Amino acid sequence: MRIFAFLVLLLSPAWALPRLGLHEGFTRLVFDLPENATYAVALDKQTVVLTFRGVSEKPDDVSVGSPEVASYQVVPGQDALVVYVRLKPGAEPRWQLYDDAQGRRLVLDVFSPPSPKPASTPPPKPGGNVDSPAPKPQPKVVVIDPGHGGFDPGMVGVVVEKQITLAVALRLREILQARGIQVIMTREQDEHLSRDKATDLSMRADMANSKRNLFVSIHVNANGKGTAQGVETYVFGKTVDNSLLDKVIQENGGGEIGKRLTRQAESLAESLVSDIFAQFNLKYSKQLATFVQQSLVRATGALDRGVYSASLHVLRNARIPAILVEIGFGDHKIEGAKLADPKYQDRVATALADAIEKFLSNGKTASK
Repeated sequence: MRIFAFLVLLLSPAWALPRLGLHEGFTRLVFDLPENATYAVALDKQTVVLTFRGVSEKPDDVSVGSPEVASYQVVPGQDALVVYVRLKPGAEPRWQLYDDAQGRRLVLDVFSPPSPKPASTPPPKPGGNVDSPAPKPQPKVVVIDPGHGGFDPGMVGVVVEKQITLAVALRLREILQARGIQVIMTREQDEHLSRDKATDLSMRADMANSKRNLFVSIHVNANGKGTAQGVETYVFGKTVDNSLLDKVIQENGGGEIGKRLTRQAESLAESLVSDIFAQFNLKYSKQLATFVQQSLVRATGALDRGVYSASLHVLRNARIPAILVEIGFGDHKIEGAKLADPKYQDRVATALADAIEKFLSNGKTASK
């Protein structure tokens, strides 16, 4: 076993198990380290061994199954915590310590081996079976988040937001499943995930992890006057348009908690500007948002209000393309009545499904 590095780090007080990112050509594991921790990295054949001192964590064994990493195992001991990252044959690990606005973190990248040249295939023997079954493609996995729910009704106007978002989301799930796409719902009935709004939003946000392909949060808009109409779609980022700030605060829980969560999300958005992989993921989030916006406008004839970036708490932790879509204004007399119509809801759900399917056929995912 060869020891490659040993450092004493003064870092943020929170220890985190590796944040996993599956990318084209490599798998990334990111370790956020606590204060006064030490670490060592070693390579033992096809296993990267990371030894941490000054940290504690429960034992775990996680199957990754990427082209580069088979699994990782967390083994706590008396004097140290050891993480074993088991590599696939030929995979090449590289690691580096980063120190920037996001804090210091140890990043382990495991790259795919070079593709071998295709070998010539001998002709089949007479009478032999020349047809071999093709491997079944893995189903795409989409997370659908019907906004609000339970104690939180969302906007209340001509319609109640939590009811419309759930109805559209359930119909969207039905359509996607019929097209062979796996769907995970953040809620399937009129319920909240937590009475604490920050926890509720965080639980939804945490479902946008690297084991899924994309995340769509469905909402109904309002301007408080009943005069606005149209469709808007959002990706995570700084709220460049100050006229949207009140809306962002409302979506982040409203009142003081909404202001607090918005400040936190704004701070994170600023720190991600220099993060290459966050920007890579944002690129595809914008592509998904554009597909959704165009599809909804085309299918419903609604006013196209555009695609925006905003510091929405429910999108902040996404490791995959993630968007929030406002499917219409529920406090507008005409548009609110449309949103209450099951036939119109079906058109909205179908438009969302078409955009999602188009993105999954053409887009890519990124995570970190």
